[in-house]
Amino acid sequence: MAEAKRQSFNISLCTIAFRERLLDYSLDLAAEAGFQGIEIWGREPHISEEYDKNRVLAAARMVQERDLVVPVFGSYLRFGATGNDEHVVLKDALQIAAGLGAPIVRVWASDVGSAEATESIWQRTIDEAGEAAARASKMGLSLAVEMHGNSLADTGASARRLLDAVSADNFGVNFQPSSKQRDETVLERMERVLPSVMHVHAQNYAPLEPGSDRVERVALSEGSVDYAPLFGLLRDSGYEGFASVEFCASGNPDKREAITRDYQYLRSL
Repeated sequence: MAEAKRQSFNISLCTIAFRERLLDYSLDLAAEAGFQGIEIWGREPHISEEYDKNRVLAAARMVQERDLVVPVFGSYLRFGATGNDEHVVLKDALQIAAGLGAPIVRVWASDVGSAEATESIWQRTIDEAGEAAARASKMGLSLAVEMHGNSLADTGASARRLLDAVSADNFGVNFQPSSKQRDETVLERMERVLPSVMHVHAQNYAPLEPGSDRVERVALSEGSVDYAPLFGLLRDSGYEGFASVEFCASGNPDKREAITRDYQYLRSL
């Protein structure tokens, strides 16, 4: 029985899929479709980037009323940023996550790709991430850095470098496949960050035309990423977290149907 539970993934919905709607729309859809969790997007109109106790408690109550949980708060807290457009404060992000009952805060590793980043950007990012992880630990929270382009966690190898340098038990990765798989396969990407995966963003891509570098988002069951072996790797590593359906397929005008279809696909695995 315990083994069966270990191999059963929980599935959540990222509310960014419906960024044009108010929060309750995503919550209702998630509950109706059977999702176990909801990953709340850390921007308006879903929640403020500044901590507002009453608003956070209201959002938490809305989640609980639908028998959902919040596995991750999708913040835009960025370490080692080089631009001037980042306004998320660590204290606010941690308080919002705590108020939502989310054990993990999604974070970002600079705004420069790993191949272009200077050593000073790397070191500043590592220092800021380490300090934040220490503060988060005092609140019983973990930080999961987004594996994303234009960041220091844009490849499995660079994410591994960041993880090893920060070296904190509560600092891991939010794994997601890349639409550009030239330097590493999706399996290699995941193997390099195991067992530091704290959360998964599920998305899939297909070329707009044969041989093209331009891609579009497609249903999770239809693109270039095969989630069956990915989930196998996670199970073998002892992963017991969530996989979030992040976006809708570009070609499906019925976003509710697309999200429900993706949920059913992940559940079938």
